[in-house]
Amino acid sequence: MNSAPVYKLRLARTLYNNFFRARLQDANGEDAGQLLIVPGLPLDRSQLPENAPEADPYLLVIVEDANINKNNVIDFEEGVSRAVLSKFTTETTSFNHCEFYYPSPAFYFAQEEE
Repeated sequence: MNSAPVYKLRLARTLYNNFFRARLQDANGEDAGQLLIVPGLPLDRSQLPENAPEADPYLLVIVEDANINKNNVIDFEEGVSRAVLSKFTTETTSFNHCEFYYPSPAFYFAQEEE
């Protein structure tokens, strides 16, 4: 059985092109984190040489604040990926995956090895 949490996103545009702020909410409607999401969109094929490789769109998810640790980071990323991918996928653009970035991974260094 899959134990990944279910999240909802409250999305807002920023002053920058293709940058989005997201407030993450858990299944109870409680705040679960704050994200910055940047869609990585490949250039149109007409702007590339004929032999250029194919590039798939992806979403860069910068985790600014979240209650995560080394024991729940995989479930967190799985649940957030589902929410973010469903929110950003449209009829014309289908994102395949999210790439997560943690600007301050202090929780990794503060925890003891088991």
